[in-house]
Amino acid sequence: MSSRLLFAAQAILPALFCSLADAQTYDILERSPQTSIYLETDYVGNDGLANCDWYSSAEDFLSPGSAQDFGSGCRINLRIRGIINRDGAALFSETVDRAETLKFRVAAIVLDSRGGDADAAISMAKLIRQSDSFRKIPVVARVAEDDQSVCFSACVVLFSAAYQRELEFDIDNNPELPSRIGIHGPGQFDRARSQYDSSAGNTEIARVSRRLKDYFRSIEVNEALVDDMFAVPFDQIRLLSRDELVNYGLYAD
Repeated sequence: MSSRLLFAAQAILPALFCSLADAQTYDILERSPQTSIYLETDYVGNDGLANCDWYSSAEDFLSPGSAQDFGSGCRINLRIRGIINRDGAALFSETVDRAETLKFRVAAIVLDSRGGDADAAISMAKLIRQSDSFRKIPVVARVAEDDQSVCFSACVVLFSAAYQRELEFDIDNNPELPSRIGIHGPGQFDRARSQYDSSAGNTEIARVSRRLKDYFRSIEVNEALVDDMFAVPFDQIRLLSRDELVNYGLYAD
């Protein structure tokens, strides 16, 4: 059995739950070389600073010889898109290291992800909490502006890592779309059977449950969130309401 444990959802539907195409989700994770990460200078806070008006992929930001293209001390936003995986976590770490070297101040983390690798998400979230770049303003997490943007599954771990969180509620006045934050339980892909195992007796799932509870406890998010995640079948999504997010400690009303 593969050791990779996923929180992932394929697509949002105009209802409380959305469907998961299991094999397709795993294919996306395997084929995607890394999470997509972009940096952009923020609209405010860069007055009088040179070279603080740009938009860049993480790859271009890290490329040799690009230092002259970026100013020092810029106030920036980080956009994280797509499947969260281990290569993406490594790219994120390199990007944060370079941002710290340039003394950047991260104003916002803008998310659009349907989930991915649980361990990768925890790694990225811990880095957000540990890095000075995210504490200086402090960082705000929000879901991207596009109407279809969401933060599901493992993405919720990244959302929780920010020091402040902003959200839309009652999307299109639809009670079945209370927010763009969604949870469900993890599944472990079994290559031999080409399907996911999400059973309670799976030792890998139990390990990730413990890691998530330890992490949420460390940032004062109610660890009951993990139990509620795991109560939602892997092939469904439960969108969270304002009251639920407040009760979990993920949103301050």
